[in-house]
Amino acid sequence: MIGKEMQPSGGRYVSLYRRYRPMRFDEVIGQDAAVSVLRHSLEGGKTVHAYLFSGPRGCGKTSLARILAKALNCTDTQTGAEPCGICPSCLAITSGNSLDVVEIDGASNRGIDEVRELKAHVSLAPFSSHRKVYIVDEVHMLTEPAFNALLKTLEEPPPHAVFILATTEPQKVPVTIRSRCQHIPFRRIPGKDIALRLSLVCDNEGIPSEEAALWELARQADGAMRDALSLLEQAIPVGSGSVTVDSVRALVGGGSRAEMEQFVAAFRSDPEQAVGTLMESLQKGASMERLVESLFLIFRDLWILRSWGQKTLEGLELSIEEKAFLLEEAPFWSIEGLRFCLESLSKMLGRLRLGIRTDVLAGLLLQGICPGQPVREQKTPAIERPMQAARGTGPQGRALPVLEKKPELVPLRPLPAEKLEDGLPVAVDPEAVRCFWNNLMGSQDPADRQVLAALSGACVRTGEDGIVVDFGQKDRVGFELIRLERNLRQFTAAKEIALMSLPVTFCCKEECIRAEGAAIPDPAPVVREVSNAAPWDRRKTHTGKVENDRAVPEAIEGVDPSSGEQGASALDEMIGWFGGEVLLVREEEPEGGPACLDEGSATE
Repeated sequence: MIGKEMQPSGGRYVSLYRRYRPMRFDEVIGQDAAVSVLRHSLEGGKTVHAYLFSGPRGCGKTSLARILAKALNCTDTQTGAEPCGICPSCLAITSGNSLDVVEIDGASNRGIDEVRELKAHVSLAPFSSHRKVYIVDEVHMLTEPAFNALLKTLEEPPPHAVFILATTEPQKVPVTIRSRCQHIPFRRIPGKDIALRLSLVCDNEGIPSEEAALWELARQADGAMRDALSLLEQAIPVGSGSVTVDSVRALVGGGSRAEMEQFVAAFRSDPEQAVGTLMESLQKGASMERLVESLFLIFRDLWILRSWGQKTLEGLELSIEEKAFLLEEAPFWSIEGLRFCLESLSKMLGRLRLGIRTDVLAGLLLQGICPGQPVREQKTPAIERPMQAARGTGPQGRALPVLEKKPELVPLRPLPAEKLEDGLPVAVDPEAVRCFWNNLMGSQDPADRQVLAALSGACVRTGEDGIVVDFGQKDRVGFELIRLERNLRQFTAAKEIALMSLPVTFCCKEECIRAEGAAIPDPAPVVREVSNAAPWDRRKTHTGKVENDRAVPEAIEGVDPSSGEQGASALDEMIGWFGGEVLLVREEEPEGGPACLDEGSATE
């Protein structure tokens, strides 16, 4: 049995969260650390003069403050740290009639005048109890002058006074106040503890209940026991005196975990029905954030189960029905597909804060989880996203592709991102080609930027000679960019890292070039010797040694570097700062032509 608060006279109805407020330390659930600290302090006679209880709403801060007040003033010394609950002091505190236990709402009594009045009564001796206890709820709402007025009292209070400050936002309480209190943090109550407490309340009240419905109420409460009891009180009349899954759904609207489990199962086996299930949930007025969060948690649980096995279910707050669903559904989903669904839903949560229409949300949901759809028996096998596992990394941090299992040799379907075409021969492993290309196009290495820019508009196919990258007739710029020596070297290095042995040919119209072949060399320029150059301007010298992979063309013919004219020397030095190269230097004729005379040599 769990304790009930006494019903007031007159037959007035009292809410469930008030009737089932814990009366003893044994009845407090989910706050074992806080209860242990207070119990040991009471048993050892080492209670302090000021406490600061902080934690989320509805987690038991005020209830535990009242229990502490009763334990400090209980006249029955045989019960130890537990208040007896039947002595005159305990009964007065329970009914709220004790003159020595004062509860103050910090939100409505936040000014300096209220704190001054409190200070005037603190020095008075207790009326009928051992201690005077002041419980200040939402203490962070006090103004700065009020905190300053309370500061001295907290530092040196009368020996009979105890302050218990409760807040949901301890960071807003000044450090000078926190340093004078014993800070006891509270945490959210686990869902399984809330569900168990709701079950006990239903048994005491004689209300039929379903376990799945109680778990859904516990999940909606988000760690707050007060919210859970309030939802239970609303679900009872909706269910005509009983708590069922249907009554909870009608109360909280669509988007419950049970509905989203139905959607996930239908999406795997019957996508057409899944669309109707999703739209029905949205039409019930489900919160969009709640719907996406429910889906995210289901895919998270499936991913954990697929990654680490059945033992991980013991650490998840799930009912028996929910665990059975995960065990039945997990074999149909791949780890990579579930990971992709989680990434899509996490990005969608950020968009919801900006506001979004329900029909647009439905489209984004379906588009976001379709690539992660499980493989079903069909004429055209579904292509899953490639694995990017951690077998190792290349010299530039590129992840080496590792497949979970050897893929089947199936035709490679075109994908918008990679632009892969049909028609792969049977001898070519399509998943290996796809994996290599996806990894390359998804590279975040700055050294690959030019390669990615060149290949972004290309179309990839395979033939007897290996992989052919076709730039078409309108993408001459991409072909010219990829054929540069440094870009060919970068592409070849990416192939070697990915262990891709197939030869690659780049084609534009009738012109082709092998990725493995020698790049078309530029004419070797005659270079000049550079002396006393800055570190970023070190280039090829007359010895033929190349530094920083850059060469400097010889100075323009006819221009003496030692003369007053700066010519190519100044130009080379400037572009050296930015890592450029001189490709062509053209000397313009002086204005007026070669026959132009200096002004000083003109004849009369």
